[in-house]
Amino acid sequence: MSYPQRTVEVLPTGLVIDQSATLLWHDIRRAFIYESGSGTETLTCAEFILAEGYSVEINSQMPGWDSALEHLPGRIENLVDER
Repeated sequence: MSYPQRTVEVLPTGLVIDQSATLLWHDIRRAFIYESGSGTETLTCAEFILAEGYSVEINSQMPGWDSALEHLPGRIENLVDER
């Protein structure tokens, strides 16, 4: 069974994940950028901690990743880059 490619889109109000979930900029309390995996399968990931206590993760294989990463420093005050 194959699953559709997950996507991330940048909007003025926030990030849209998979065209079904919107993370509003003002709801993101903290974000971490880090590398995950080992050997040749290393991904760069970003985890968003939301006001409600939930977290959402995106990664460098998702279409829209580059655009999202470009906007994060200007939109999120508590951005931690652990790469």
